[in-house]
Amino acid sequence: MAEKPHPLYSPKNLLLAELNLLAEQGRDPKILDEYRREIAEMSADQVDVDHYWPQLAQLPPVADWPYIEPDDYAGILATLAEPQGFAMAQPDALFDKLHGGVLGRCAGMMLGKPLEGLATAANVRRYLEHGNAYPLTNYAPRLNHQPDDVVFNPIFNHWDHATLGNITQVVQDDDIEYIIAAFHILKTYGPDFTTADVAQFWLSHFAYDRVYTAEHIVYKNLVNGLPATQAAHYRNPYREWIGAQIRTDVYGYVCPGQPRRAAELAYRDAALSHTGNGIYGGMWVAAMVAAAYVLDSPADVIRAGLAEIPPQSRFHEAISDVLAWWEMESDWEETLRLIQQKHGIYYRADVGFNWVQTIPNAGLVALGLLYGDKDFGKSIGIAVMGGWDTDCTGATVGSVVGVMNGAAALPCQWADPLNNTLESYIPGYNRMKISDLAEGIYNLMS
Repeated sequence: MAEKPHPLYSPKNLLLAELNLLAEQGRDPKILDEYRREIAEMSADQVDVDHYWPQLAQLPPVADWPYIEPDDYAGILATLAEPQGFAMAQPDALFDKLHGGVLGRCAGMMLGKPLEGLATAANVRRYLEHGNAYPLTNYAPRLNHQPDDVVFNPIFNHWDHATLGNITQVVQDDDIEYIIAAFHILKTYGPDFTTADVAQFWLSHFAYDRVYTAEHIVYKNLVNGLPATQAAHYRNPYREWIGAQIRTDVYGYVCPGQPRRAAELAYRDAALSHTGNGIYGGMWVAAMVAAAYVLDSPADVIRAGLAEIPPQSRFHEAISDVLAWWEMESDWEETLRLIQQKHGIYYRADVGFNWVQTIPNAGLVALGLLYGDKDFGKSIGIAVMGGWDTDCTGATVGSVVGVMNGAAALPCQWADPLNNTLESYIPGYNRMKISDLAEGIYNLMS
């Protein structure tokens, strides 16, 4: 008997997910609702993907759709102003800052790890309040019981070894494995690596069942013979989810003070599995990390990253909104409410996994950076308390603030429990020192 696909990858659910994405991309909601009703009423055996997918691909945006969101790098570049000029990073501070980024990414991921799958900020808050840990000031507690008012996602292991008092190292997580992947790609292929090189790394180092959503679809497409330049576009309804945004920090680590260069490297990686705003998330993070070496203000770092993103995109608008709200509002929870209110289309309880869409999670990254104001624990805590993809947002914020402050300034309560050790399932990198990974990346710095 053939094994049943995970619900995320069943033909019926892929089509329904594509309809959700097309709604986000401005297709006519009435037409989409007709398709949704028709497909929802079918049994899994009745759904003919070959019939529906070409039809959906032909649907145009509504006439008043205001966004311009190119996928190709030349098209992206054509929307941007000339690159910003930055002062050179101080050579004697480079390693400490890079090490701070890697260590900060690990700590931020570990903070968010046991809360992943709780999805909403309200659900995260209830969990933490049961552990007397709201607002967050340390790693999340392990609860000895499952409270009735906390909704747990059964898909996720809640990772006891990432909870306060139980941490002995950085546990296996794709947010960390993707920075190992980027390091290996740069070390193997050099700064002129191609998207096809990224694909080759995936096929030779990643297991099919250990990559998720867009990456899972693309892995299958690659195995089935699609070229790397087409794999993101074929029946991949998760192409604007968060996967690319968690893969690209290393391209910023190796480009201190060069956000445009970092964003271009990130593009080559992100384009394997993502399109549009999914790509922009990866470019933004890499550019912010590069700028974090030389800028003192989180707002300036965010703006430097945003300068590498098409200005008429939904991504650019979303982050610009957070910057504007921050300038008017001193309470991070009120700004969180505004993020939730404006970008609620990206989370729907009936389909669950939409909380891993790129745009709203990027908003939470900006939230943590702005209201944390370089305080490491406060920054990652705010991002994680915002809910949605908690390990991803915590990791990204930790990375950026870690570069800004350096490893020497990272508070011991966050660094010491990690014991300078991370685990990974990637061959050749199964167990390694965090400092060794940072040193390896440092040796690739351009």
